[in-house]
Amino acid sequence: MLKNISSNERFVKFIAYMQVIGIILVVFGHSFHEYPDGNHGTSMLIYRMMFSFRMPTFMFVSGFLMAFTTFLRNDVSNLSYKKFVKNKIKRLLIPYAVLTLVTFFPRAIMSPMADDAIEMSWAGLVRGFLYIGYMPVPLFWFIQASFLLLVFSFSIMYVTVRCGVNKYVGVCSLIVLFTMLPFFEISNVALFSIGYAVKYGLFFSCGIIYAISFKKIDAVVPFHRLTFLMVSGALWGILFFLTEQTVLYPLCQLAGIVMVISIAHIMEYRDIKVIDHLIGSNYMIFLLSWYFNVLTQQVLAHVIVLPWYIHTVLSIVFGIYIPYLFYRYLCAHQHLRGIRYVACLLGQNIGR
Repeated sequence: MLKNISSNERFVKFIAYMQVIGIILVVFGHSFHEYPDGNHGTSMLIYRMMFSFRMPTFMFVSGFLMAFTTFLRNDVSNLSYKKFVKNKIKRLLIPYAVLTLVTFFPRAIMSPMADDAIEMSWAGLVRGFLYIGYMPVPLFWFIQASFLLLVFSFSIMYVTVRCGVNKYVGVCSLIVLFTMLPFFEISNVALFSIGYAVKYGLFFSCGIIYAISFKKIDAVVPFHRLTFLMVSGALWGILFFLTEQTVLYPLCQLAGIVMVISIAHIMEYRDIKVIDHLIGSNYMIFLLSWYFNVLTQQVLAHVIVLPWYIHTVLSIVFGIYIPYLFYRYLCAHQHLRGIRYVACLLGQNIGR
């Protein structure tokens, strides 16, 4: 859990708020399947605006935590590349493999009810593991892209610091690289979400540079002030309308991230604890929320006719709180061997 990675409780709580805000937005974005536009709500202005910074914020936080837990230490001689990769396999790829296998067969059987069909075959299973568009759980592209970005970025930073080069050289190289790559065909590669890793690599890299510079940045930028939030929010809104569907769209996305940083700082500074109970459970919510989004929308819509907004509310509430309660159950019963096995398969750290 985040609270175990540093004694700097104030800063850890700030980034934890960003995680929780991000996962709430993810569930929110997946809760408009029954909206009567035929496009799952993607035509709504609020959806498009939220979408502009939702996943960039998630990637920013991932990059931040990677640097915060590794390269902020003064002594980097004990960093282990093998240990890092092994940890990410356990944390990301094992839950991905387990839930893909568990979900594949029911999804293939229920394909007539779904928006996209999944072929019940060995070839279909392999495609489900490797390619966007064939995944039994569509939002798991994020796991693939995160794994690629974590391993690749850690490799660059690891070589940089072990060679005695300033770590800013490594992270600036990543920023330049991920700024340029989206202009090449590699950004369209669907295999193991390589294209998504390229698309969101800039925000991941920005998370790294903020992690290694936060004391200097926070001393200058008044993130915790409401006036700063208002200005950053206005800038994000203006950039959204000016840059949507243009090559300058990343500027809007970065402004959205700054806005979320400000919200998180304000919540920490003013001791606003309304989402404190969700801290630590964000990964479990990410892994399991899709199942409850589907049950409260596509499946329920085949059973009973309800207004679209009822489906949306049910999807948000169940998508957040059923996984949250499951996570709390695992934590409360961590002394049981079976519970520890389940937590391991789902990549959860439930130790106190």
